[in-house]
Amino acid sequence: MSKGTKNSFKERVINKVVKFLEQRSGNYFKQKNIFRALDLPEEKYVDFKDVLKDMAKQGLVERGGGSSYRFVERESRIQGIISFSTKGFSFVTTESGKEIFISANDFYTALHHDRVWVEKYNKKSGERTEGKVVKIANRSDENIYGILKKESFGWVAVPESPAPPVKFFIKDSDEKLEEGQLAELTNIVWQHPSNYPQAKVCSLLGSPLKPENDLKIVKNMYGLKEKFPPEVQKEIEELTAPKISEAVEDRLDFRDNITFTIDPESAKDFDDAVSLDKSENGNWLLGVHIADVTHYVEDGSQIDQEALDRGTSVYLGDSVIPMLPEKLSNELCSLVPKEDRLAFSILIELAQTGRVVDFVITPSIIRSRKRFSYEEAQDILDKGEGKYHDKLKAMLELSKILRKRRKKYGSIDFDIPEPIFELDEKGFPREVRRSERRQTHRLIEEFMLMANKCVARRIAVHRKSEDLPFIYRVHESPNREKIIGLYDILNKLGINYKRPKEFTSSDLAEILEEIQDSPFREFIEQVALRSMEKAVYTEEPKGHFGLGFQHYTHFTSPIRRYPDLMVHRLLKEYLQDSDKIDKEKYKDQIPAIAEKSTDMEINAMEAEREFIKIKQIRFISTKIGQIYTGVITGVIEAGLFVEISEFLIEGMVPVRKMNDDYYIFDEENHCMEGRHTGKIFRLGDIVKIKVERVSLMDREIDFELID
Repeated sequence: MSKGTKNSFKERVINKVVKFLEQRSGNYFKQKNIFRALDLPEEKYVDFKDVLKDMAKQGLVERGGGSSYRFVERESRIQGIISFSTKGFSFVTTESGKEIFISANDFYTALHHDRVWVEKYNKKSGERTEGKVVKIANRSDENIYGILKKESFGWVAVPESPAPPVKFFIKDSDEKLEEGQLAELTNIVWQHPSNYPQAKVCSLLGSPLKPENDLKIVKNMYGLKEKFPPEVQKEIEELTAPKISEAVEDRLDFRDNITFTIDPESAKDFDDAVSLDKSENGNWLLGVHIADVTHYVEDGSQIDQEALDRGTSVYLGDSVIPMLPEKLSNELCSLVPKEDRLAFSILIELAQTGRVVDFVITPSIIRSRKRFSYEEAQDILDKGEGKYHDKLKAMLELSKILRKRRKKYGSIDFDIPEPIFELDEKGFPREVRRSERRQTHRLIEEFMLMANKCVARRIAVHRKSEDLPFIYRVHESPNREKIIGLYDILNKLGINYKRPKEFTSSDLAEILEEIQDSPFREFIEQVALRSMEKAVYTEEPKGHFGLGFQHYTHFTSPIRRYPDLMVHRLLKEYLQDSDKIDKEKYKDQIPAIAEKSTDMEINAMEAEREFIKIKQIRFISTKIGQIYTGVITGVIEAGLFVEISEFLIEGMVPVRKMNDDYYIFDEENHCMEGRHTGKIFRLGDIVKIKVERVSLMDREIDFELID
């Protein structure tokens, strides 16, 4: 076993052991029983015993008699990864997935993504778990980014979030420093919270005040690589389009079927196409045809390794940092119209009610007839005429049936808009508008959900007895504390629901349906979304709470998501005779691939949010003095967070600027109350605000309440 593989195995085992023992806290378990419970390969038992011994030495587990172990939770201390928010506070996520809230004063000397020891506070039953960081277990290897400022005692850097709200003292630097530049910091040393952390400038990224630097800054901050390494470029140059006359011998030929793509107007890669017909018995015959990326990307190739390292394509405004080189994503794999393309298709027979009767997954060849944008397809449906109108109308009818059926079984539909920017040639946002979710968006969404669900069922249900390794998209049930918090907020808003003993997705779907006409709808959807667990990739088919599906995976976007590419590879492998399948190879690979893919997805989401936030601040900086309507999205001791509904831009009303009274923070009721006037500002209240101050350097937007 290579050193890299051994370390990967060790990391996975540590996470699994801690999670297993933490969920059974207080009890000792023999190492053999832990090994069996984790379902690890027999040949790894010796390595497993060594890992347990190392964990005991590190204090992660406690060793008892007879080679038994239990979880360590002395004096309410627990270990986890800390993540800072943009508002100063942070959360520590333990190995079991629990979150512990850390206030802005209790993070000790922790940095973003450090592994830390937390001491939990004693709280009343039902309240959220809170604690303070008491020790750093392991520093993250991530660099910090900050804006340079010259102080009387030397240079400091004010960090960009996510990071602790402290200044970093700059040690001797080889770079020529200028105020206002964004610097990448490394060699960070922070030994006591009463002292400044110290750091060295690794590189300078330019001034954040210039909009043309936004893209470069975000790419650097999140380690997003635009160029592909030479070894990947070499493999790409050798790729050629296949001979269709030869490829058709091993594939189903759908070139005579009416198939087309529906994508955003700005899309350059098309990895999914759809078709719809009727069978002789009147059932629907839905075809979802996905670009066959694995035909070109061989397992273990340089292209494959680079795709895994990137994990996903990242979208920053009109720019994309692709997972795959352009020759693949925009040319060879892309399902462009009027060109023969290799695909991986799933053909689903559905009853008129939307019930799945049968489905087939197969390599195929297709020829897309038309490239629709969402807007173009919607326009044809609205006018009742145009290219392939009848097909689009039938697809819309089926999508509505599928959506109604999905919601009947507890699937949740979040309809939260996103800000869309129109940028000038320098990257300055001239306009910001709310995204619009059209019928054609929902149409494609329903077909992709159905395809993903069926693919997962093929492995997890139909071939369960074969114990085939696979990668699933899992969304676990929210923990009890978050559900209590959600119902508490609903009650404070006057939306009274009795909290059920066993919370299901149907309960949440009912709430979201009930508030559709409420002025608090978008706010409550945001609160509900925050109460959910994060969806992750894993080798275990634990189901998808939000969708209400027992089994789910990602199959439909292999051009831009590595898990989808991996699912294609596994499906092809499992089309072979069972005795040719190398199960052990994939059982060893998949956990690490799933974890890496989850990490890169989170990194991409954080980068996209950072880019959006920068553009929002630039836009609102031109609106100083203007008055808008907003909703209170957060209440903390320092003030009120308010989102301008028109632009989806959030800022703060500092309590020090609420001069008409002395306001007292009521944490339990999520409000500020005036001591003399009794005036109350609650979470979810609609208010009028004036844009008072905007600082791009500090990433701050201050509002003033208008009486």
